[in-house]
Amino acid sequence: MHAFPVVHSPGNPAMTQDDFLSILPPAGPQPALQFLMRLIPSALVVIATVLFVLPAARGQSLLENGDFENPGDPLKGWVTDYAFTKNSFYVGNKERVTIGTDGMRKNVANFADAGDGGVKMECRPFVIEPGFKYICNLDIKSGAYRVYFAGYQWTPGVRPHENPELGELRMIYQSKAAVGKSDAWKKETIELPGVALSPQALEHLKKVRYLTVYIWMLKPGAVDNVTLTKVADPAMKF
Repeated sequence: MHAFPVVHSPGNPAMTQDDFLSILPPAGPQPALQFLMRLIPSALVVIATVLFVLPAARGQSLLENGDFENPGDPLKGWVTDYAFTKNSFYVGNKERVTIGTDGMRKNVANFADAGDGGVKMECRPFVIEPGFKYICNLDIKSGAYRVYFAGYQWTPGVRPHENPELGELRMIYQSKAAVGKSDAWKKETIELPGVALSPQALEHLKKVRYLTVYIWMLKPGAVDNVTLTKVADPAMKF
C-alpha cells in the first residue's frame, strides 16, 4: 500500500491521511448517495457559469454560417450568384466560388481565377442598427483581395419587405476596405465606420438600410471563419 502524501499549502497546516478520510462520507450506499447529492448543486453552478461566460467572451457572431460548415448547404447565408446584375464579369460568378479543404481546414470558400473582373461574394443583407459599430474578422489568403462593408438601400420601385434579395437593393456606401495579398492564411479585420465620420459621410450612412460583408478577389484565394459583431458607438447614432 502506498503512503498517503502529506499536502502542504501556504498558511495552512499539512493535511494528513486522517484529515482526508474525515471529509469522506461514512461507508455504505446511502451515506455515499447523500454525499453525492450535496455535490450536485455546486457542480451545476460551475457548469452553468462556464456555459454562460465562454460564449460571451468569444462574442456571438451575427453572421449565418460564417465557417461554411452548414451540412446541407455550405454556402448558406452567402450570395455568390450575380446573374441578376447582367454584368458580363459576374454572370458566371457562382461557378467560381466553391467549398473545399485547405490543409487542416475542412471547409473554406475557394475563389477561382476569373480574369480582370475578379470573383466576389457577400453575406446576405442584414439591417443596420444606428448607435452601433460593426466589426468583421476573417481568415483570408489571395494574390489580391479587397474586403469591406457595403451599404444598401431599396431600389426605387421595390416595395420594402423583411427579407430582401441583393437584386432588390442598390449599393450606396462602401466602408474603408482591407486590401492586401498573402500566399499564407492571415487574419483581417474591417470596421464600420472604421474612420472618423465627416458630416457628409454621416449623411450617406443615414440612407443605408442594409449592410453586407463584401469579399472580392482578383487572384485565386480562399476565405474562412468569418465573424461579425457589433458594439455600441455614439459616433454611429443617426
